[in-house]
Amino acid sequence: MLNVFDYEEIPLSLSSSNSVTIKIRGATTKALFNSKPGDLVGIRGPFGKGFTPSKGDVLLVAGGIGIAPLIYLYKHLKTSNCRITVLYGARSAKEIIFKDELKDSLKIATEDGSEGFKGTVVELLNSQTNLKKFNKIYCCGPEEMLKEIYHIIKKEGLLDKAEFSLERYMRCGIGICGSCVLNNGRRVCKDGPVFKASKLKSEYE
Repeated sequence: MLNVFDYEEIPLSLSSSNSVTIKIRGATTKALFNSKPGDLVGIRGPFGKGFTPSKGDVLLVAGGIGIAPLIYLYKHLKTSNCRITVLYGARSAKEIIFKDELKDSLKIATEDGSEGFKGTVVELLNSQTNLKKFNKIYCCGPEEMLKEIYHIIKKEGLLDKAEFSLERYMRCGIGICGSCVLNNGRRVCKDGPVFKASKLKSEYE
């Protein structure tokens, strides 16, 4: 939970052990983007539960700024010698970040066709012929993207192998206020933000 003084406190995922990566979406993220070295912010946390590390073949699926927590996971998995495939979608090539860090594993989808596969990252995922080879599937991105991926991997019988990082509005960050409660009663800030896909039936079915 990051507090930009004179604005508001917002939930952000770590993109490394000492950084966050943002996209300007409102006054608070704009103020953070325009901050200078030495400016003060408030930090609480980290809270909640993260991704479960894996071995062997792993798949990361990111949509837009959902790449932020996945780049941190990617670097950790590299230290375990995992064989990593990253599917990363954005509206256009201009929105693709961390390309150099991910280049050995990366497959890009852009909706306007300006780089890589022309279409969404969900369509790129559908083009993968053997999802069952992966020991783990990690996903982060817009809600509609996660819903579509949920149904793809459910059809393949892989829900127990997948973990989704959800984005919800959070006020307290510690499970008290109830602003981020899912349909199944779980709180994104405390019980997540990362959930096994098999625990998200109430959200996506």
